This record gives sequence, C-alpha cells and structure tokens, in this order.
Amino acid sequence: MSTLQYHALWLALALAAIAVASGLIAWRLSWGDLRRRQAEAALDALARYSEWLAGQRRAGLFAGDPPPGHSALVELRRLQQAGFPGLAAAMVELLEVHARMLDFLWRQQQLRTADPEAWLESDHDSRFLALWREHRLAVHRLAAQLRERAGELALDAEPESVFPI
Repeated sequence: MSTLQYHALWLALALAAIAVASGLIAWRLSWGDLRRRQAEAALDALARYSEWLAGQRRAGLFAGDPPPGHSALVELRRLQQAGFPGLAAAMVELLEVHARMLDFLWRQQQLRTADPEAWLESDHDSRFLALWREHRLAVHRLAAQLRERAGELALDAEPESVFPI
C-alpha cells in the first residue's frame, strides 16, 4: 500500500466518522426539538383544560355533547402517551381529580336545578375551591415534570396560574 493510499484511507475513515457524528448530532437535536414541541403542546392543552375547568364554577356542565375542555384533556392524554410515557402517574392523578371535579359539578348542577335554596346553602364555593386546590397541585406536578423532561421551552405556559386562589 502506497503512502498516498494509506493517507486516502485514513481521510476516508475520518470523513465517515465525521458524517456519522454529524448525523447523530442532527438526530439528537431534532429529537430534542420534537420533545420540546410536544411538551409545549401538552402545556398548552393543560392550560386550555384548566381554563375550561375554572369557567365551570360559574357556567355549569354542558349536556349532551362532550364539554370543550374534554378535547384539551384528550389531546393532553394523547401527547403524554406518545411522547412522555413516564408521566403516566402524574396524568392518572390529574384524571382522578378531574373525575371528582366533574362529579361535584354535576351534583351541584342537579341541586341548583332541583332546589336553588338548598344549592345556595350547600357551601359549594368552599368545596369547589378545595377540589380546585387538588387540581392545581396535580397540574403543577404534571407541568413541572413536562418541563423537566423537555428541557428549555420556547413557550413556557403557566397553566397553574389560570385561576389563582
């Protein structure tokens, strides 16, 4: 093997190594960008869901069709399952609070319709606020874990500040 062939071989190996390293770096950056975009979309869905839930204190539940906040919660669940399976426990916690909150709101709407005086005396505000605090804690945990796993976010939504107490 001549010296020229020897150096050409080393140059080809070096260029191949650089190409592989460049490909890995580009893949890593695109993966991180995808995770950031997924986290931002999840935080946005979490904020929309929290805003909808805060509005239910005044508006009551919708009959028939799924409530608008439901689509944000479904989107949040889809994003969590697709991009952040490690957040399943935090998502389950949020869904448990969601179920308790909807049950409470449904019962309050039934009571308001059936007996407005009993509804006024039912101390519904303090019970709603107690459930809202549970909701905020679940949202804080989920949002913090999303931020931790996604790295630095371009959009840093604060879903937990939608309805400060």
